[in-house]
Amino acid sequence: MSITEASRFQLRTAIGQILSEEAADTLMELLPPVGWADVATKTDLQHLRDELKGDMLNLQLTIEVNVRKLIHEQTKWLITTMIAMNAVTVAVAVALSKLI
Repeated sequence: MSITEASRFQLRTAIGQILSEEAADTLMELLPPVGWADVATKTDLQHLRDELKGDMLNLQLTIEVNVRKLIHEQTKWLITTMIAMNAVTVAVAVALSKLI
């Protein structure tokens, strides 16, 4: 059963006849503007929290794997470049020593 504004107003009117108008207003303010099925419970929030934690952990692991892979690739490139530069430096030094 869906709660409509008309049924809420009818409830408010009936409560106002039993209690004071101020008490009826206070009580109606405590009720959610939608049905109780639409209100999140602590269990709903706990499930959402668990799902979010799992998603964050997966994201963290994915980032760590990608960063490690990038660092590995960059290190290989850097070492290869340094070896090539050292070889060129040695070749230039040998060539210069033969000229002198």
